[in-house]
Amino acid sequence: MKHEERVLACLYAIAGDDFSETLVSGIPGMAGESLYPVRYNGIVAIAGIVGRERLTLDKSAALAYGEILDTLSENFTVLPCRFGTLLKDDDAITEVLQECYAFYERKLVELKDKKEFGLTILSEKKGAATCNVRNDRKAGDGKEYLMLKYQQFKAEHELKKNTRSAIDVIRLELQEISSECEGNSSANGQIPFSGSFLVEKKNMDFFCSKVKIFQRRYPELKFLLTGPWPPFSFVS
Repeated sequence: MKHEERVLACLYAIAGDDFSETLVSGIPGMAGESLYPVRYNGIVAIAGIVGRERLTLDKSAALAYGEILDTLSENFTVLPCRFGTLLKDDDAITEVLQECYAFYERKLVELKDKKEFGLTILSEKKGAATCNVRNDRKAGDGKEYLMLKYQQFKAEHELKKNTRSAIDVIRLELQEISSECEGNSSANGQIPFSGSFLVEKKNMDFFCSKVKIFQRRYPELKFLLTGPWPPFSFVS
């Protein structure tokens, strides 16, 4: 299927054997176009034909793209494609499927019936103990000043140590519920942990309830949980 020069194929996602063409045909794309499948050897690319002048890759398009992927992932396994992936025509899509076939096939198995959650854990810039040390009294001379600075250092060190220990516990217990974790921990700064967890659909409620338990257990930390999302962080 060839297209005119100013008409492109917008690639949304890759799907597998649980793909539903009936569902997809009823979902409008970012520019209001009809979505359709391009098949290759058991895997499916979900695309839409758009004119260059009709598709503006702005915030509203990004939100529409997210809603489309949410709807698709609620009904079958999808590998989200990068926002704004535009190809010349269906032949170009088929070439991508051919080149990446082994990767797509493996990822569709790994991500089947799984969703992504994002978790950011925040801590106070300075702990209550540090503030108490600073505000308790004012230094009268150099020696007293150094003593107060030392006490402040100890308080901050203890806060970081306790935060690091809490993050280790949280991450370990959440990893036991999830299939995979992509994230990083930091001993410094206001964000000691930020990451993504891949969770089976059957375990999503349990995962969320576990985060709520941690919120009560560690009131000095703030938890920002987002999702469930299509598995954006686990496709590459």
